[in-house]
Amino acid sequence: TTRKTIQKLFLIRSSRSLHSPTPSRSFSHRNFEDFSIMARQKKNARKINNKVEQKSTKSKENLFVRSSGILLHPTSLSGPYGIGDIGSNALGFIDFLHKSGQSLWQFLPLTPHGHAGTPYASPSAMAANPCLISLEPLIAAGLITQEDTKALRDLDQDRVDYDKVTPIKRKLLRIARDNFRNGSIKNETVEKWTQSMQEYVAREGKEWLDDYALYMALREKEGKCWIEWEKDLRDRKKDSLDFARQNLGDEVDEHYFNQFMFNEQWSVVRSQAKEKGVRLVADIPIFVAYDSADVWANRKLFKLDSEGKQTVQAGVPPDYFSATGQLWGNPVYDWTECAKEKYSWWALRFRRALDLADIIRIDHFRGFQAAWEVPIADKTAQGGSWIEGPGFKLFRGVNKAMGSELPVIAEDLGLITEEVHKLREGMGYPGMKVLQFAWDNVESEHLPHQIKSHHTVIYTGTHDNNTVLGWAQQSSNEERKNMREYLGLGKREPVGEKRKREEKSEEKEEIIDDVSWKMIQLALSSVADTAIIQLQDVLELDGKSRMNTPATTDGNWSWRCKENCMTDDIADRLKKMTVRYGRILKKE
Repeated sequence: TTRKTIQKLFLIRSSRSLHSPTPSRSFSHRNFEDFSIMARQKKNARKINNKVEQKSTKSKENLFVRSSGILLHPTSLSGPYGIGDIGSNALGFIDFLHKSGQSLWQFLPLTPHGHAGTPYASPSAMAANPCLISLEPLIAAGLITQEDTKALRDLDQDRVDYDKVTPIKRKLLRIARDNFRNGSIKNETVEKWTQSMQEYVAREGKEWLDDYALYMALREKEGKCWIEWEKDLRDRKKDSLDFARQNLGDEVDEHYFNQFMFNEQWSVVRSQAKEKGVRLVADIPIFVAYDSADVWANRKLFKLDSEGKQTVQAGVPPDYFSATGQLWGNPVYDWTECAKEKYSWWALRFRRALDLADIIRIDHFRGFQAAWEVPIADKTAQGGSWIEGPGFKLFRGVNKAMGSELPVIAEDLGLITEEVHKLREGMGYPGMKVLQFAWDNVESEHLPHQIKSHHTVIYTGTHDNNTVLGWAQQSSNEERKNMREYLGLGKREPVGEKRKREEKSEEKEEIIDDVSWKMIQLALSSVADTAIIQLQDVLELDGKSRMNTPATTDGNWSWRCKENCMTDDIADRLKKMTVRYGRILKKE
């Protein structure tokens, strides 16, 4: 691997420390007045959620069937309320996937976002993001009015402004919850939700929901990390927890309501996806945030001292690009304690992910084989060391607990050891290749013909990459030349005086015409079983539509697609290419 390729992969790893054409017929913002449609779909969705284990096995088998899909986080969907959500336009996106012959929808973590909108530093690895809740069903049920949403409708709809959207939407959800609880709104939908919410809280409460709801209520009341709470709350003394639940009952109930409402709406998304033959691909990072319900409620599973303070943190060792390495700040797992509990927390985490999706992409998979641990007091990562992870034991333990094999995509980008490859291959998990990394080295492992196994997921780019057009505009002359020659588009050799002039010229190689679709074609035509394409590439958007730039904190996670951008013409073009390369997955 060349220096430039390693640098790109290094930047992706460093991000862990921060973490349109004229439309023809197209989907638009649906009318949600008839909420009975959602109710019927939701009823069918219950059957799906009751068959997680059976579904998991099928999903893993299908992972090795030739197929393709699109990467798009729900926040990037269009809509009038300042942020994409899981309402009508999510269903419309599934329709677009179906029309275009795609059978996978991959998204980023659905957990509550952290600072600046990042989904990779969440206060919970189990909960869902309330900002993704669609307001349309709440309006249809009479819990809020269209007028209540004016502040959101007045926001810029081109990009997500998390600092503005989050508190406004939180206030609207609180109004909806209050009207739901105070009995002022009485109709069939509200009555049904009342019963369903009781069942949901009873089912999920002891698993994760009770801890999450109380943690969030306390975190908002205290205004600081749990390690700074009074000792009895910090240490989860029963009397203190019981008193807090009673004293903050209204706030706890608010979080119950938000999680229930997300679950209701996501059930409709799942039902629609199943009906259209689209499988959902979730994303979970290996590490969790220190300031999270997960660490507060499960301290013994992490390397903390008797007071709950970190003793070590995750990071990256010194390398060619950083003489001092990187400090990520995440708490490190105590794998011995995890094993004593037979990896039950991990089984819960994976089970929770499979409540929401069919397949799981694991971010930083190599950490299960070995992770770089650094003493918490160190100012650099130089004093760290590689600590062996649980490897096969964890995944086999989780498989046993769940009664089925996990359907996993292993993110294995960067400098990966042979031991990591053995773990991934031994578990039968496909790894990843990224086409944007393929062009500065004629022997790059990311080139389509260099893929060693068809058990691979190939991407035009991930959320940490530029769009293909944005990449092409910033690519080097060597990269452009290599891609041209790979595609058989190299320029004819000049002769005579013209050749001499061109040899002296430093004019940059031109960007390939239709470069986004050329890259899509390379992904779909590759031997990799699974091809995933960023929606930005399907829409031929430039770097202004990039989702995340690693090692930066501003302007990330905010891109939104335009209303009516996913046209029938685009769907037809993508479907024809998908058919040509044998990636149409037959509906079961």
